[in-house]
Amino acid sequence: MRLHRVQALGPNGLTEPRDVDLPVDHADVDATGLVLSPGWCDLHAHLREPGFPEKETLATGAAAAAAGGFTQVVAMANTQPVTDTADRLRANLARARDLPVRVMFVGALTEGLEGRRPTDAVALQAAGAVALSDDGRHALDLQTLVGALQHASATGLPVLIHPQDESLGSQPEAELAAVEQAVAALRQVPRARLHLQHVSLAAALPMIAKAKRDGLALTAEVTPHHLWLTEDALRRWGPLAKVNPPLRTEADVAALRGALIDGTIDIVATDHAPHQAAAKRDAETAAPGISGFETAAGMLLTLRLPWPVLYRACVALPRAILGIPLSPDWILIDPAETWAVEPDRFLSRGRNTPMTGTRLSGRVRITICHDRVVHHAEVPVG
Repeated sequence: MRLHRVQALGPNGLTEPRDVDLPVDHADVDATGLVLSPGWCDLHAHLREPGFPEKETLATGAAAAAAGGFTQVVAMANTQPVTDTADRLRANLARARDLPVRVMFVGALTEGLEGRRPTDAVALQAAGAVALSDDGRHALDLQTLVGALQHASATGLPVLIHPQDESLGSQPEAELAAVEQAVAALRQVPRARLHLQHVSLAAALPMIAKAKRDGLALTAEVTPHHLWLTEDALRRWGPLAKVNPPLRTEADVAALRGALIDGTIDIVATDHAPHQAAAKRDAETAAPGISGFETAAGMLLTLRLPWPVLYRACVALPRAILGIPLSPDWILIDPAETWAVEPDRFLSRGRNTPMTGTRLSGRVRITICHDRVVHHAEVPVG
């Protein structure tokens, strides 16, 4: 396939338009105004298999990821059963063998995600785990977290932390306490690598910045919805805007955007959390989470983040955190296409999003993975 007059995205931003040949069996494309990027990597997604096929399967999640431009996706361990043994990790990899995108798996940090006994990190790594995480839970005390980091550091696997102390609920104090705990644990195990998931508070940023200045191997992520939506979305959308951690204030959103640009926050990850409609009906009991794969690129492009920031946050650093190479996959982005979010057209089984009807500027047109086109969007009609 030849792309005519395409701009390529790299660490320093966009190149001048040129013709690019890709080893893919597909018609040539007039790519004037389009951007060719290496496939994006999502370090934080819930694909729900095994255990919750009504919410998502590996197949539907992978199709949605391809539509969103993600060619590598890291699936969390809070499945049923929990991915806390090598046998379960190997079973997940077997299920993912023929998917259109590259799905990787974390192993649980503690048995059953209960925050008590560390899992066998060596066995999980040998089975193919790319990281360890209890995401969805944070039941760890400091001593247990230090022990888990020690186990992980022996393998070189990064530990991904859901920074929200369960004993404090969902209040801002819960996130701040968990970030403080995570940094304190990392100071005791400086050989470990620790990654903070879905940071949502401006008040957490100085702690992260100081830990980095002190030379700790700490990284952090933000989700598209925490860069875009405020707590006001709850009044409009109710349960559809319920996420964990909660949406915050306008000041938090502004601070998170600045921290992503200046590098205090390293990457963007979707925290893709699909749910069936019944799980989002009641405000009190609604499951937290947003189906995030298929809107992420549009949300980030509409924010007009600098291209080098997008490359760092969506291409380079997610893989660096995992210690994996850049895969030979590609996405073709139309940064000017405007479109309205229509959840009924999602490829994910989860249609749960507060973005319905929102007009976004920027969309993934083609996704190439495993040397074949795995997603080709319709030609835009305006």
